[in-house]
Amino acid sequence: MNKDLPRVYANPIDKDIRNNTDIYYGKNEENRSSKQVNVYEKINKIFASPHHVYKSNVLVKTKNGDSKTTIVGKAGNYLLCLNGDKINMLDIIDIDRI
Repeated sequence: MNKDLPRVYANPIDKDIRNNTDIYYGKNEENRSSKQVNVYEKINKIFASPHHVYKSNVLVKTKNGDSKTTIVGKAGNYLLCLNGDKINMLDIIDIDRI
C-alpha cells in the first residue's frame, strides 16, 4: 500500500514578474441622496400604526405648500381629510404624523 505519487515538474521562474504594477482608480464625484422619501410607505405606516384609530393629525408637504390636516382614510389616489378635502397622493412630497 505504499504507492509513490507521481513527480510534479515545477518550472523555475527566472524572470521578474510585474503583473500587478498598474493600478487604476476611478471615483464618481456625483453626490447622490441616499435618503429618498417613499410617501406611499409613510402613508401606509400612518394608517397601520396603533395610534390611528379613526383619524390622524399629519403635516403634509405638497407642491403647493405645507398644511396641517386630519386624515381619516384613502380612496384611490387621494387622502381623505376630516374637513372634506381630498389630497392627491401624487402631489405629496412628504408626510409626517404630528
